[in-house]
Amino acid sequence: MSDDSSSSQAARPGGVQRVMSNLGVLLGGRAVNAPLSLIHIWMATHLLGSYSFGLVAMMYAFARTMGDIVDFQSWQTVLHYGLRPLTQGDRRGFQKIVSFSLLLDSVGGLLGFGGGVLISLLAMNLLGWPPEIHVIGVVYCVSILFMASATATGLLRVFDRYDLLAVQGTVATIVRVIGTASMALGWASVTALASVWIAAEVAAWGTIFFMAAREMYRRDLIRGLFHEMRGILPEILSGQFFRTYPGIWRFALNTNLNSTLALAFGHIGTLVVGAFVGPTSAGYYRIASQIAAGIAKPATLIQTTVYPEMARLWRDRAMNRLYRLTGQVALMAGGIGTALLLLTLFAGRPLLQLYIGHKGATEALPVTLWLLAAEVVTVWGLPLEPLLFTTNRSGAAIGARILECTFFLPALVMMVRHYGLSGVGPATLCGVTLLITIQLVFVIRTVRSPQGLAA
Repeated sequence: MSDDSSSSQAARPGGVQRVMSNLGVLLGGRAVNAPLSLIHIWMATHLLGSYSFGLVAMMYAFARTMGDIVDFQSWQTVLHYGLRPLTQGDRRGFQKIVSFSLLLDSVGGLLGFGGGVLISLLAMNLLGWPPEIHVIGVVYCVSILFMASATATGLLRVFDRYDLLAVQGTVATIVRVIGTASMALGWASVTALASVWIAAEVAAWGTIFFMAAREMYRRDLIRGLFHEMRGILPEILSGQFFRTYPGIWRFALNTNLNSTLALAFGHIGTLVVGAFVGPTSAGYYRIASQIAAGIAKPATLIQTTVYPEMARLWRDRAMNRLYRLTGQVALMAGGIGTALLLLTLFAGRPLLQLYIGHKGATEALPVTLWLLAAEVVTVWGLPLEPLLFTTNRSGAAIGARILECTFFLPALVMMVRHYGLSGVGPATLCGVTLLITIQLVFVIRTVRSPQGLAA
């Protein structure tokens, strides 16, 4: 198809310029959120102690895991299938996509909540929950219902309102800071802190849906939406919806499976370290992985801003610009990530000593550097997976993830059993390198194959 022929694109900034503009907005939100998170953690550990804070963190991790496993990543569905009817003025078609996405969010939230309650009731000992959190642990699963906000996220992205996403990203942290500070009045407890964290999820969920609904109203997209929402289930059951939007169900399932594989990758790594080396090393691994991911965050945020731009270019069949954007984003993210890795080589030890003391820093610094190197490889390949999903090659993206897990899990077990915590970093770096290499091969095949570019 012809490139750069769309007059609608000429009037507004696009490509890497818009990606960088949206990235700047998100980084502004992170600049506020990061120090607030540190203040909240300091207050919580000071008021409750590390053990009690850890109990709440365990409940949160379980709830977030259940929510992520059943999350259909429906914001990608909104972008991939909703952008064309939106720009063509097909309000009803866009509303059908939004209704389908909302249905996925609702089903995912209910499945996550039901599964969370069932597992927490039957497997408390396996989860490591002591008796004092058996009740609040089950109650905390309510928060899973409010983690399903992908549709609202997709709407704000498709409307290019990254400023609102940046604001929404700080809401939960602000609620946690205020709620935790109020516990200094004398009501500090595990149950109180867990309640504050549940309230934070509810507040973040309500905020993003309010902002998305307001943007829909401003664009006259609310009128008729509830009618489409009522009719979406009969259309799905009759098969009419899938005939109108072929491939949408497979796309939704693939995005869910891809995110589940990515989630399992990280959590299984933590479990293996804990099982073979012990909880202390598992804690060092967790700290190292958080620091590495946090340092690489400015680069990894680029992925969230590149999806909408790729969807626009795919919509216009501007394939040369799409591939050029892929290369520009890879160079930009990779450059940022490499610079951050070099900075950490000099600043890593003082940072870790401040965070976990001299002994902990000695243990965690090598694995932190290995994991950060893995993050750098990841950011060099950041646009590859979005490109595969954008060009209807979601099966290839899933295949790459499966191959990565097939290699990584046995390698991780073997390296940890033989080398302890020191073996995690090399195994992770090799696994990530394999993933990016496979994705690159699939992308090259897509570029060279005209059939791979079919709509």
